[in-house]
Amino acid sequence: MLSEINFLKSILISNFFRLKFPFKLSYAITYKCNLRCKMCNIWRKIYVPELTIEEIGDFFEKNNRFSWIGITGGEPFLRTDLSQIIDIILNKCNRLCALHFATNGTLTDKIVNLIERINDKNKKIRLLFTISIDGPASLHDDIRGVKGTWEKAMETFLWIKNSYLAEARIGFTLLHFNVGRFKDTFFSIKEVYPDLKFDDITINIFQKSDFYYENQDMEDLNPEEVIVQIKEILMMDNNGFSINNFLRRMYLRLYPEYLETKKSPLKCQALSSTCFLDPYGNLYPCAVYNKSLMNIKLSSPLKLIWNSKRTRLLSNECANNLCPGCWSPCDAYSAILGSLFLLFYKKKYKIYENK
Repeated sequence: MLSEINFLKSILISNFFRLKFPFKLSYAITYKCNLRCKMCNIWRKIYVPELTIEEIGDFFEKNNRFSWIGITGGEPFLRTDLSQIIDIILNKCNRLCALHFATNGTLTDKIVNLIERINDKNKKIRLLFTISIDGPASLHDDIRGVKGTWEKAMETFLWIKNSYLAEARIGFTLLHFNVGRFKDTFFSIKEVYPDLKFDDITINIFQKSDFYYENQDMEDLNPEEVIVQIKEILMMDNNGFSINNFLRRMYLRLYPEYLETKKSPLKCQALSSTCFLDPYGNLYPCAVYNKSLMNIKLSSPLKLIWNSKRTRLLSNECANNLCPGCWSPCDAYSAILGSLFLLFYKKKYKIYENK
């Protein structure tokens, strides 16, 4: 209960002030990947030794005040010591409220084992998994570059749903290859899982990053096609209110403004309430802005770096759209949560208007 209160308190404060310590950490624990996705070049990265379990333990020993940690990759379940990393996080981060995994869902046995392990140790945190599905089976497998990927991802999704040990969502990324195919994707999943609701869906729209995805040379999405697809999704989205529904709808409704300006439509929270850690220990504002603050191997407490002059300057750059600009859920959702008073009281945007 106390961790949830601290989480809500951090969100509230972030609407008005820069936090003294980030409430959210996005941590790419490995760049290894077992798929060959068309929209991402992470799998092409040359392997470089990643943080050791000792270095990770030292970081979370010194920096344990996160309320929300997002684990991503690469494919995080390729890291052989993942269970040890999660043990460290659970043991050290006593304010942790939510632990989220972004996964392609193909390593079902490893995912199941970790979920059961976490539930044996800690039933209090909110445990979430977003499993990538980018189309009906044949399209998804083509995009992801490996046959059978859709089937394995659905196996994982169904197990989590039926286990009631964690929350599972489908992560649909809107790409050149699947624009206009969301409805087909939704109903292909619903055939296998008839209870599927919009609350089970997270939407992401293709994003470039020169140091994370390394896909900066890929073609931009066609804006007109994106707008048509967003309108179709919003017309289908009539499940009522939930936190996930609210965040997804706001993300989609604000996307046309991003398309027009290529800047975040709300004040970005990067280095105000959130930050990104790569597998090698480099700390960044986010997965798009290629300006490293420090390497955690230097053992400096994050609080000192967080409140340094350089970090504050970079935070101001992000807040004032002087960065490359993005609107991906990992940072857009934090921006939405950090702008609740703007969204509600100024009534700048109509949350429930499905148009």
